[in-house]
Amino acid sequence: MTSVTPDSHDQFDEGTAEPLPLPTDETAPHIARPYRALERELERAVRDRVDVNLRVTAAVNAMRDGGCSWADIARLLGTAPQTAHKKYSKPRPPRAPKDA
Repeated sequence: MTSVTPDSHDQFDEGTAEPLPLPTDETAPHIARPYRALERELERAVRDRVDVNLRVTAAVNAMRDGGCSWADIARLLGTAPQTAHKKYSKPRPPRAPKDA
């Protein structure tokens, strides 16, 4: 059984005593190309998610303004009423102090 010291930074292939070359962009441009496409796809998906979140929030607000309950909205969102309320409720203006 052989042991490798934890601080050894050389990468060895089994059966050889020479270190493996470290990958660089110059040696494998065909690998970098798909990642750029995936990066663009991820950026589009994030933009789409932001748009969808805005649409959902607007729809929830419209339903609340129309008199729907949090239970009805939560059923459509597939969540608990408390969760829907916490995520989508509008902040209320501060209450005026009661005069005694």
